Amino acid sequence: MENDKVYFPGLNGLRFFAAFSVVVTHIELVKHFKGYPTLWVENTSDELTLTHILQKIIFHAGGLGVYFFFVLSGFLITYLLLVEKGKTGTVAVKKFYWRRVLRIWPLYYLIVILGFFVIPYITTGGFNFTNKELNEHYGLNLFLYLIIFPNIAHSMFNPVPLISQTWSIGVEEQFYLIWPVLAKKAKSVFNMLMLVFFVMIGIKVLILLMFKLGLGNPTLVIIKKFFAMSKIECMTTGGMGAFFLFKYPKKFKSIVYHPVILPLALIAIPFLILYTPALVQDGVHLVYSVIFLLIIANVSGNPKSFLKLENRVYNFLGKISYSIYMYHFMLIPAMFYLFKQIGIEPSNEFLPQLLMYTVITAVSIFVSWLSFTFFEGWFLKLKSKYTIIKSGSH
Repeated sequence: MENDKVYFPGLNGLRFFAAFSVVVTHIELVKHFKGYPTLWVENTSDELTLTHILQKIIFHAGGLGVYFFFVLSGFLITYLLLVEKGKTGTVAVKKFYWRRVLRIWPLYYLIVILGFFVIPYITTGGFNFTNKELNEHYGLNLFLYLIIFPNIAHSMFNPVPLISQTWSIGVEEQFYLIWPVLAKKAKSVFNMLMLVFFVMIGIKVLILLMFKLGLGNPTLVIIKKFFAMSKIECMTTGGMGAFFLFKYPKKFKSIVYHPVILPLALIAIPFLILYTPALVQDGVHLVYSVIFLLIIANVSGNPKSFLKLENRVYNFLGKISYSIYMYHFMLIPAMFYLFKQIGIEPSNEFLPQLLMYTVITAVSIFVSWLSFTFFEGWFLKLKSKYTIIKSGSH
């Protein structure tokens, strides 16, 4: 069968902004660990001074960027599976796995190698992070990362310095180990998405109830952390959006493309960051997931959307967004060290902040471009032999 092509304009721009939000949070987080003045503060104050607003936005930005990636991933991959199933009557599961392996694994394992075998032995250049737990549980930690369960390692031990962002890769790979099989077997993909969604919510509610009833123990704490990170319901929300777009495009577009939807979705994000009560923080990601889905649908398909992210710059940045996400954390302390060598201390003052954010972002983009061009690109060339439905934005 001649390869079909699915293309959603603007998704690369959204990918970049999601990755950049993680970079912002991690810059402030590294400042926190290094003892510099930082905006990474869990601020529960109701004050609306500029500092308080920035603290709340920066504290939550990284997590929201990851949730956005989950929704976007669920949307795009489910849509591609639906197109494939519609065209061929089935899902080529093995080819799906090979596509994931060739796109995700090379860079993932490179970062794991750097995190376990290189960074711990660098004592200068800003890399003097200490992690007693990493030394005590080195073998088990490494084993969990090697089998792509960094989220379990993250639940059991303190994060491995500068590669802890890989937890989200674990969540995605674990979901996509089973999702193409379920999508292939399911008579109704929507019903399967709903089942997975409610199973995940049910497990999380049960765990919270067990803690409320005083049944918590160290093992349950690990399980709670694992499921707290496993935001699979974000991916299923994206998948549900893909289903409705694929199955009922006219009805979906008539609702989602309404002129007020995108502005309300964009306004809702800072509103939720600033005003969500602590009592519902465990479930607010569900609301964010719907908001992100509405943004994705409008940017990628609404011809009247005022948010236009389809151009060469955003396409370039979006294509290397996975690389930016994976490399930036270990580049931040190196940049701090170089700044110190020329007499610039990390701080919260505007001009030093602007300079550091600009340089760190630029260096992350450059390193990511090198990686994408000369390392990841070699594996990506092999993907074509396993591709059923081409995606111009993936």
